[in-house]
Amino acid sequence: MELVRGNPAETATRGAELCRCGLPIAPPVGVAWWRPDQDEDPGPRVRAVVRYGDQPALRRVERVTNNAGWTEHGAMVDFYHDRTPPMSWAAVGHCWAETPHPVVAVREDATGGWNICA
Repeated sequence: MELVRGNPAETATRGAELCRCGLPIAPPVGVAWWRPDQDEDPGPRVRAVVRYGDQPALRRVERVTNNAGWTEHGAMVDFYHDRTPPMSWAAVGHCWAETPHPVVAVREDATGGWNICA
């Protein structure tokens, strides 16, 4: 159990806004987002997404080339890539705590970094 210091009202609000995995549950403001468990797949124009609040270089979800689902990539998951079967769009936003999160589209830039698409 982690101790959180601060104003009790702030602590209660922060706890309600964050999942046990540490990511926000509320969607972002000012950028397109989807809830894969509720929204339809955005189609082939979106090649990669990340759970809002996650770092794309560490853990992102990319569309499989033959459109047969989505697979996780990044520094935190590539060592499991060969053992991880593609998942459906509906499963893309779920974290290890089985909480559905909003996702945002990401794109790889020329230097190999990942940026959120506006």
